[in-house]
Amino acid sequence: MTKSRKGTKPPKVYPTNQRYDKRVPTTSFRIDNGTVKKLYEIFALSKAETWGMFFRSLVGDYELKLISLEEARKNGYQLGFRDAWSQYAVSFPCAKCGKTIFINSPGKKDQVREMLVEAKLAHEECPKLNFRQPTSPKPIPPNMSRPNPNPPIMPMEKSANQVKILRFLQS
Repeated sequence: MTKSRKGTKPPKVYPTNQRYDKRVPTTSFRIDNGTVKKLYEIFALSKAETWGMFFRSLVGDYELKLISLEEARKNGYQLGFRDAWSQYAVSFPCAKCGKTIFINSPGKKDQVREMLVEAKLAHEECPKLNFRQPTSPKPIPPNMSRPNPNPPIMPMEKSANQVKILRFLQS
């Protein structure tokens, strides 16, 4: 037993605290470490936001919902897809109605790609190149003759070994 000190008063309990304690009494219990670990795992898998909601769901006030691994994967995939869509999707307003158009079909992608190629966009870091304008070829006067780019191949004389090989193959 502990001795009480002379002259000390017990802490004052306010009426609001008394009413709250009557309405929501404190509950405590002791359990072993293995059970505590399992309890934390179940709580993590549940959709309960607080421990109070979790224990009420066990009693039956709230429905405890454990999600399966497949459902968790599906939810994670959908969340990732939505994030990627919002970050990487190209959208622009329609010229007629003003609603948003998303570029996600191969046909639309090809159209946009062609328009961007025609616009001749370049990197901001790229230096500007001075391309020479193509010139038309100079006309050739009729009295000048061009050399033939593909001259005829002259047959070579057959060597004695080639003749022997041809005779062997023919026989």
